[in-house]
Amino acid sequence: MKRKHLIVLLILALTLLLAACGSSGDTSSQDESQDTAQEQTEVAEDTIHPYAWLGLQDMPECHYLDVLATNHYIKKSKEYIDGLSYVSKETKAVDGINTYEKNEYNETYSIDGKVTTINLSSNTYMQQDASDLAEAAVENMESAMETGENLSRRSFKETGTGTIPILSENGDDAEYEYYEYDYPEMEASSGDTMIERYYLKDGDVYAIYTKATMGDTEIASTEIIKKMSGKIPKNTFKLPDLSKYEKTEL
Repeated sequence: MKRKHLIVLLILALTLLLAACGSSGDTSSQDESQDTAQEQTEVAEDTIHPYAWLGLQDMPECHYLDVLATNHYIKKSKEYIDGLSYVSKETKAVDGINTYEKNEYNETYSIDGKVTTINLSSNTYMQQDASDLAEAAVENMESAMETGENLSRRSFKETGTGTIPILSENGDDAEYEYYEYDYPEMEASSGDTMIERYYLKDGDVYAIYTKATMGDTEIASTEIIKKMSGKIPKNTFKLPDLSKYEKTEL
């Protein structure tokens, strides 16, 4: 009888011991879970918004901005200038600090700070060397992409809905969601102003309206986005044979 009683006590003691171990293990697991959650929160707080260096982090995520934020893209658009009857077809490719721009009149290559502008109507070209600034530009851009510094100095102003000026003038009164930005530092330093409105259609940037005032001069334009892609065709940044053109000075 005593032996049976002893066995019961031993089983009870072992059960309590296992329960204590289990409780200790659960506490450790809870602590680890809490630590992990805290670390994830800290990482989330430290994560730089991919649009921050562009100053466009207040806009919703979309294909246009995803590609723009990589600083490696080709964009095709139509440019409408207020007061002018023609529409310019624009192509712009960007790869880091290297850019290529083309319209009906000019092609401009900026490669490592060396700028070549070809006038397609007069078959002439001009060149300018700004390569001494290229290295600093690369460092500033890479740093901004890592830290989220707003290189453009855009400042979010408001969001709303409205018509696109150039389209409404031609009978399209559809209203689109927009995000508007201005440049307060520019206004403070020079008195000049500029606003940009990014209009969205089907969840992506469809048009960009820009209005700049410089003294008594006001210039407004609307860019309708036709294509935005991270796939830049081969040789886009390769200069053509300049022997076909006459060199002119700035």
